[in-house]
Amino acid sequence: MNKKIVSIIIFLLAILTIALAYIIINKPTSAALYVYPETIQGNVGQDFTVNVNISNVVDLYGWGFKLRWNITIFDVVNITEGAFLRSGGNTFFVPQINNTVGYVIIDCTLLGNISGVSGNGALATIQFHVKESGHCDLDLYDTMLINSSEQSITHTLIDGYFNSTS
Repeated sequence: MNKKIVSIIIFLLAILTIALAYIIINKPTSAALYVYPETIQGNVGQDFTVNVNISNVVDLYGWGFKLRWNITIFDVVNITEGAFLRSGGNTFFVPQINNTVGYVIIDCTLLGNISGVSGNGALATIQFHVKESGHCDLDLYDTMLINSSEQSITHTLIDGYFNSTS
């Protein structure tokens, strides 16, 4: 009888180990909001663009962020909405540029009673003009991701970095 009980316990432990390994391997990765490319170079007098992208998001209905930089090095010239959220329906996109202080505020939401968008893609494209040589962070902060139930989506942030080549 003891051998039978020991065999059953070993069998159950093996199944539990396999189940835990499956859960760990297939654990969903949390959403990430990031500047792409993460590192960029540019010359004085030239323009460059970066995207603010999202990855591994589930049910994104709305988003917002601020991005700051060193105002002596460059200004923002233009901001356009990325295709990711628009793929789910009509959107309301609001970019605000403050080159005097060196930040942008960008917000966007889907319109209507619809589900959010899942996956990876570009939320916004930001075009900069290089005024002076130097280097600085492209710092994402005050970020917000909201799902279609108006709940916050947990996410990680990855800032960008600029370095002039001249």
